[in-house]
Amino acid sequence: MIGARRLGLGVALTIATVTAAPADARPRKADAAAPQARTKGPLARVLSETAQVYSGAGFSFRVIAQVERDDTVRMVERGKRGGWTRVQLDSGVVGWILSEQILLLSTATGEEPQPSAIRRFGRKLREKVLGPPNLMTARAGGTLSAGALGREGLFLVRPQVFLSPNAAIEAYVGPSAGRETSRGILGLSTNLYLSPSIPFTVFVSIGGGAVFTKGKADALSSARWSYLASPGGGIWIIFKRGVGIRFDFRNHVIFRADDAQSLQEYSGALAFTF
Repeated sequence: MIGARRLGLGVALTIATVTAAPADARPRKADAAAPQARTKGPLARVLSETAQVYSGAGFSFRVIAQVERDDTVRMVERGKRGGWTRVQLDSGVVGWILSEQILLLSTATGEEPQPSAIRRFGRKLREKVLGPPNLMTARAGGTLSAGALGREGLFLVRPQVFLSPNAAIEAYVGPSAGRETSRGILGLSTNLYLSPSIPFTVFVSIGGGAVFTKGKADALSSARWSYLASPGGGIWIIFKRGVGIRFDFRNHVIFRADDAQSLQEYSGALAFTF
């Protein structure tokens, strides 16, 4: 009888102990935005006027902090793709920032190395002239292009809407004037930007539209409409405040059922994004 009582008392104590265990004892999933212990790693200085820190390596993640120009952050990890770096702020928050918006320092104490003259020139050029990779956040933009189409002058206005940092739909419209004819050109193209995360981006383009050709007063040719195919590409150099220059190289094929001709475009443009 005494043994049974002792056994019952032990079971009751065990149940009471389990019941009293706090709910916080259960493991919880760590929040990416919560401050973490300080880690060891090289320091980096913020180059952009403002830069957002995300909870993951991509713009689809939430913004967890913002840093200002000349702030220092501690590098934790370099992203293998996409141009992102994982950093830790002075507050202890760990997140991801665009690699092009920070400059790596030599040691954890924040002392910069002594770079070569070429590297110093490139750094100054990047800080003073070139802008951050604003194609990563741009929603719209455009260019004012001037150049040559074959042996004729060319001027085109090219507004565009960005579908993503790598792709945009671009319209183009404008005149081309030669000795014997004048043309009105209009159409749409798709531009694919190969390196939107740096201030120099190469792009390829393919599009199509229509051309209205009209002869000069002393020419025998009559006015007519033709189809247009425009494959090509170019390079875009981005400066501060979303302004830059763009160079286009395209092959415009103007054709009808009974005629076709190919004209090369070489043009430069004042480009902007916002």
